[in-house]
Amino acid sequence: GIAMETARNFPSLTLLAMMLGYLVGIILIPRYLTQRRALAISAILGLICSICAVVFSGTTSVIFIILLGFANAVMWPAIWPLALEGVGDLVKIASSILIMGILGGAVIPQAYGALADYFGNKPAYLILIPCYLFILFFAGYRPPVNNNS
Repeated sequence: GIAMETARNFPSLTLLAMMLGYLVGIILIPRYLTQRRALAISAILGLICSICAVVFSGTTSVIFIILLGFANAVMWPAIWPLALEGVGDLVKIASSILIMGILGGAVIPQAYGALADYFGNKPAYLILIPCYLFILFFAGYRPPVNNNS
């Protein structure tokens, strides 16, 4: 229900939100925020924006989808070092597994499309909730310490 003249600017606004997110990350991490804390904040912001995108309608809903760009900006740069923390000599294998994790960027949009076809665009955004919850879990996860190495 939004005019194409307005809607065609949304991808650019999402990119701008991501660029702002990167800039905020550069300024705040690690001086003021740890990567773990930044990842948790990003996941919580992603959860809030996802829920609000479904709850609200029209331009307000789209603004929350645009703000997902800001929430997502810091995630990969925070996930990578946290995931490699403490892997020792297994960095190459661990990095390879992380690269395979990018598969979610191919699978989730396809699942969203299937859900959107069945339930509609807005309810399909609920697929993001478990994704952000898992990222929030990962941000708080502390691997067990191996004292035998």
